[in-house]
Amino acid sequence: MCIRMIPPEDVSIGTISATQSTTQASPITTLQCTASSCQTSTTTPVRVTPVMVSPVTTVTETVAPVTTATETAAPVTTATVTMAPTLCTKCDIAAIAPVMEANTVFENTNTVGDDGCTQTNAICKRTDDQVCTVTLSATNAAGTSTISSAMNVNQISGLLTCQADGTYSSGSVTGITKLLCSFDRCATACATCDIEAAKPLMDPPGTSFMTADITPSGQTCKKFAVGCYHDTQACPSISLFAELDTGREESILSATDTSSMSAAIDCGTDGKLTYNGL
Repeated sequence: MCIRMIPPEDVSIGTISATQSTTQASPITTLQCTASSCQTSTTTPVRVTPVMVSPVTTVTETVAPVTTATETAAPVTTATVTMAPTLCTKCDIAAIAPVMEANTVFENTNTVGDDGCTQTNAICKRTDDQVCTVTLSATNAAGTSTISSAMNVNQISGLLTCQADGTYSSGSVTGITKLLCSFDRCATACATCDIEAAKPLMDPPGTSFMTADITPSGQTCKKFAVGCYHDTQACPSISLFAELDTGREESILSATDTSSMSAAIDCGTDGKLTYNGL
């Protein structure tokens, strides 16, 4: 949720008005092709000289009879080729599943790829209200490699592909022998809101926007105060708006005949800023 301020009526922000030309280019009405240096063709008479053809003499020849030899083709032997069985549908995700800590779970779903081989979506997930830096890693003969990772989330997933040798791979990580789910820097979601990220990009001239952490002592979920201030004088009205993650704007609070106004903003259980249900 982003917060922006509407400047008071007595604060003037210069604007530049641009007048758009209404003159349109003339439409094309005629196309014309012009050819220059054209010449009139002339016909030059050609003299034909008669050719005398000598009489043809016919010669009779006797052709010897052709003897056809009969060949017997050798019998064709068909060799039976036995294909090695593929194991790309036989991977066992349970054999490489990670050992999970308290309040976490490992989940997986299988699909079939275009090549007919099994693909498994592996998921590391928390079951409580905390968010963490969650990482899915894989161990093979070369060591341990990260498959996917994200901050301030309660779950992460990575795609595994079953290979012809019956082992899983993910990208360049092949021959996976064990998976690992790690949850680091965990905190309750409602304690992770970033009020600074919701500040207006800029303040109107002569005004300021201020924030303060007013979370009560001992309370986990964060609470913030936000305020709009005119630096020198009282204004006919001051309004505070919030931009929601849907792109919609909502009025949070407004005041009249004042130089400042403030509101309390909570950090919700989903880790997002909220005001009276917004």
